[in-house]
Order: sequence, then C-alpha cells, then structure tokens
Amino acid sequence: MLRREKANGMKYVFIVGCPRSGTTLLQQALNRHSQIVIPPESKFFYYFYGQSYRRQSAHLERINSDLGIELVPPRRRIVQPAEAREFYEKMAAAYLDRLGRRDIAVFGDKCPEHTGQLYRIGKVFPDAKVLFIYRDGRDVAVSLRRMPWIRCDAEVAFVIWLYCYKILSREQRSPTLPTLFVRYEELVADPANHLARVAQFLELPYEPAMAEGWGNREGIPERELAWKGRALEPITGRWVGMWRQELSAAEVARLERLGRHALMALNYPLMTEGRMRLPIGFWLKLLGKLIRCAAQLPLPCLMNELHGSLYRTFHRASFTNAGS
Repeated sequence: MLRREKANGMKYVFIVGCPRSGTTLLQQALNRHSQIVIPPESKFFYYFYGQSYRRQSAHLERINSDLGIELVPPRRRIVQPAEAREFYEKMAAAYLDRLGRRDIAVFGDKCPEHTGQLYRIGKVFPDAKVLFIYRDGRDVAVSLRRMPWIRCDAEVAFVIWLYCYKILSREQRSPTLPTLFVRYEELVADPANHLARVAQFLELPYEPAMAEGWGNREGIPERELAWKGRALEPITGRWVGMWRQELSAAEVARLERLGRHALMALNYPLMTEGRMRLPIGFWLKLLGKLIRCAAQLPLPCLMNELHGSLYRTFHRASFTNAGS
C-alpha cells in the first residue's frame, strides 16, 4: 500500500494558522480541486504522535469517527518518525479508499493545533509542504471569543494570536518546510489569483471551482458546522475589519498595546499609537484568565508549548510597561 502511494507520487500539504484565521476556508477551497483531498482535522501531530498509548488509542477513536474509517489501534505506542509516517499513510489510504479517490495528487491536513508542531511534521514528512494562513489579530480576537469550545475574552484570544504570530514570524525567517504564506484579507479580496498561487505552489493546475464553488461538506464534521458553516458559503470579504464595529475603543487600545509590534510587522494599521499604559493589575488579571482558559481545555501539548512563550511575553511586556 505504501509502495503504491509512493509510486503514484502523492504529496502532502499541511494547512496551519491561528484558529479563526481562515484555515477552514482554505481547506474547503482546496477540497474543490479535483486532485486534492483534505479530510476533517486529524490533529495527528498534536493528540496522537508522541502521546501515551492510552491517549493514542482514545484519539484514534475520534479519527475513525470523523474520517469514517476503521483503523486498528497500533500494537504499541508510536514514537518514532518512521512509525508515525507509516501509520499516517495508512490513515490517509483508508480515507481515500472510502471516498474512492486513490488517484489524487495531494493529500492535505488542516489543523490549527499543528501550527506549533511543524518541527514534528518536518521529521515525519520532510518532503511535505505547508500553507500558513494568517489574519489581523483583532479580527481573530473578535471571532475566537464567540466560539463555543473556548471561553475567553478579546485579550485572551489576542494572546493566543500572539503565540501563533511568534511561530509565523519564525517560519518567515527560517521555514521548517517549504511554506507558502497566505494573508487572509488578500485571499478573500481576490480568491482566484491567490488560490492560483496556492495551486502553483502545490504544482497543480488552477481550477476555477476553487474560488467559485461553495457548499462542499467534505472535511467538516457535523458537530463543527455551528462555527465552521461560513466556510461552506461563497468566499467573501465581508468579515474583514469587523473588529472596528465589535470592539470598544478601550479594547482596541489594549489589544494594540499587547500586539503593537506584531500588528505593525504584518502591516496591519493601528487605530491607536499602541502605547496605552496598562497597570500591573491588568497583567495579573490577564495571566489569571489565561490560566483559567488553559485549564478548561484538554490541551496538554498546547499548555507545554505556551509555558515558555507566555512567560517571555509577560516578562517583556511588563518590563516595557513599567519603563514607559
């Protein structure tokens, strides 16, 4: 089976980015291409690879359910890159068999949680490519605070975006794998040209259905339609800049204070100078909210990743604020 896949030359692409940055929109656009298949989120490199055998077995139940396949649990814990690749390729093959699509050129994996797992992906799939989509952090904060699977306010959501920005910035300087960076605002403003660029990156011909089609349900489980349903609609730019209507002036000032340099680095204009003085009580309260936010979610991998990043963010921000 693996030899046949390699003979067919099937390639792998991983779509990453902060939650609510357009990862599902991009997934759906690519799923409309005749030679690309991207299933529901596997979270393979986050909840499965390298986890305990018990956790791997439990997560495999979710993979089987979401992808509609029947993979048998591995006989032992998967920890080595070669083992991980073999099992992942079995997963991909089973999904393609179910769809009757074994002749495709590119198999994709869309998962925001994989944003912090690029080094693991690179070890398992050194021949893979990455699509890294990013969006204005203020719009991300507005959208993320509405999600039913996380309870957070705009500031906490924005810190999550800052964490992903740090990874984005690092990958722009020195990408782990061949990477195409996609700006959400440009994609929705001119989907045909930007999806043609994506197709070229994947070494495939552009197909107009990528930008013009809509309504495709493949890749979105039923339980996720409540917050991913808009990705089934025609691509539109009407959600760009919604933070201007939904954030108060005080919230904008706080977010731009938190992420002044990140927003400016990505060429997102500020409404304020981004130098609002924030008392130590704000930082302590925000830290408490971040801890509560992390505690409500079963995200051990993300918590480990965030530990060092959040410490450096708070240490630097608090020191800068004290001296301003």
